[in-house]
Amino acid sequence: MEFFKYINTGFINIARKVAKNYVPRWIIFSIDLFLCLLAANSAYFLISTVGPSSEKILNFTWELFSILAIQCFYFVLFRSYFGLVRYSSFKDAIKQLQVTMGCVITVLLINRADYYFFQHKLIIDAGIFIYGFIAFSLLFFFRITVKRVYELINSESKKLKHAYILGTTVADVAMAEGLVSQNSITFNIKGFINIESKEQKKKNRIFNLPIIHIDEIKQIKNYAQSVIVSDDKLQEIQASSSNVITTLLELKIKIYKLPKLQDWNHTDFTNLKTIKIEDLLRRNPIKLDNKKLTSIYENKTILVTGAAGSIGSEIVRQLIKLNPEKIVLVDQAETPLHEIKVELTKNHPNLEFKSIIANVRDRNRLEQIFQNYLPEIVFHGAAYKHVPMMEANPVESLSVNFNGTKNTADLAVKYKAERFVFISTDKAVNPTNIMGATKRVAELYIQSLASNLTNKTTFITTRFGNVLGSNGSVIPHFKKQIENHGPVTVTHPEITRFFMTIDEACQLVLEAGAMGKGGEIFVFDMGSPIKIIDLAHHMIRLTGLTPNVDIKIEFTGLRPGEKLYEELLADKETTLPTHHQKILIAKASHHFDESKNSLLLNLEYSISNNNEEKALKDLKKLVPEYVCLDETNSMQLFTKNKA
Repeated sequence: MEFFKYINTGFINIARKVAKNYVPRWIIFSIDLFLCLLAANSAYFLISTVGPSSEKILNFTWELFSILAIQCFYFVLFRSYFGLVRYSSFKDAIKQLQVTMGCVITVLLINRADYYFFQHKLIIDAGIFIYGFIAFSLLFFFRITVKRVYELINSESKKLKHAYILGTTVADVAMAEGLVSQNSITFNIKGFINIESKEQKKKNRIFNLPIIHIDEIKQIKNYAQSVIVSDDKLQEIQASSSNVITTLLELKIKIYKLPKLQDWNHTDFTNLKTIKIEDLLRRNPIKLDNKKLTSIYENKTILVTGAAGSIGSEIVRQLIKLNPEKIVLVDQAETPLHEIKVELTKNHPNLEFKSIIANVRDRNRLEQIFQNYLPEIVFHGAAYKHVPMMEANPVESLSVNFNGTKNTADLAVKYKAERFVFISTDKAVNPTNIMGATKRVAELYIQSLASNLTNKTTFITTRFGNVLGSNGSVIPHFKKQIENHGPVTVTHPEITRFFMTIDEACQLVLEAGAMGKGGEIFVFDMGSPIKIIDLAHHMIRLTGLTPNVDIKIEFTGLRPGEKLYEELLADKETTLPTHHQKILIAKASHHFDESKNSLLLNLEYSISNNNEEKALKDLKKLVPEYVCLDETNSMQLFTKNKA
């Protein structure tokens, strides 16, 4: 008994090692050919027992090898031996049917021709039909058997995850069917979760699997280890402001995401990814007028400053889709610029681009770039944006955010660029910090150039809030703290921020850059603000941990220059609509006038002399809405408490 147990264990271990590796295609081809040979001889045996012995039938003769040669031809034509046998599906069954039907039809046609010219047949017609049936059955049975054995072998070493499908729509059912047929070695699908009202629950079972309501999930939380949701369903849930995902996270249920329905294939079913915080904060996808964008950016030389940054690099990636003639990438950061250069060289070998290390504060260096490439469109994204660091280094902030913008904009005018798109921030609205104030004064200078009718360049300003995953975003910071087992530090329990994904923000920048007529400040509708404390809770729960139990949350107090909450960018009283529902035009509290030219010159002089005190006084004159941080926060807290 022990001997057989030893043999069985050894066999399973060997099989497991084999199962982890890919079997060469020639072996699959050889097995398929052997099965066809077996089918042919089976057909011979059946016909010989019922048919007349004088009839020429299949045997180990040239007729047999002729049929096998035809079968091999269709193997190669349909590449039926490609792919992984362990992941065989209905598509593979169809392919095997095509192979055998192709062989049967071809032999029948040869039979007709052979009989017409020589009164002779390669094989009797009944024989080829029997052969086709047996060949298809063996080929299909072989793949199903291998798949089942592979699943059984792996199930010995891998504990299956009990999973429920989130939703009961046709797409959700299709997802479940794919998972059951292709990925049962990972997930054991236990049922469906109905997220509609209990009154709308029309069926009790699908695929003989139970349907439970989301409110009942708490009763089976020990059994429901995982929930699988499609990308489409996740977007639908987020758009409806449902608390379904929050409920699941609070119960420590793992949530896995599948790609969009149109992108499904067998590899997607075997590589499910857990949802990320970006998935939970995302809104409905943006619809862009690609024809209009192409007409603006196609065949143009485009210069992007800050091109190595998170925003700048994404603008470059999206510009590529619009077929520009040339893209000039400018940044002072050597390593990130090299990385984006390597990426573009690899992914877009036919794209003409130039990566240049330069500082926007250096006007002479910038002028060389404008002289050499004569850009028709300029995206100016180079800036300092870390609020606390800029509070400690105000002159540096002014030097880059104001002087750098001024240098780039002046050269755009001098070298007759068609468009200049300035990327600003929501912190420029009633700024309480140096970074926001420097961005606001840069906006004013852009407005001054736009108001000059002699300038042929169209100047456009775009304004948006925090970008998920960008440099300086709170999300990477929280991720590191969670990886280090906490604590997660939040500055204030009431602090809120607007959030937008990088691709969403950059798409809107391109759209605004195309629609601008000159002088507008475009603001983006960023939805509702999100409490940073809620963001921290979600991120902790996504790791399967509990806030303030497994990972402590600490409040550290507002940082220098930090607001409790940013201004509402989509306020109907301060904005005007455009043809794009997510892009609005800000009604600035005051516009630039000629009287401020001298103040701008004074500010520029103070910066060049590194006179911090004088520079801040000049800045205050140019941006009168720039108020003291302590005063602002006290007012915000008073307003909150009063409410």
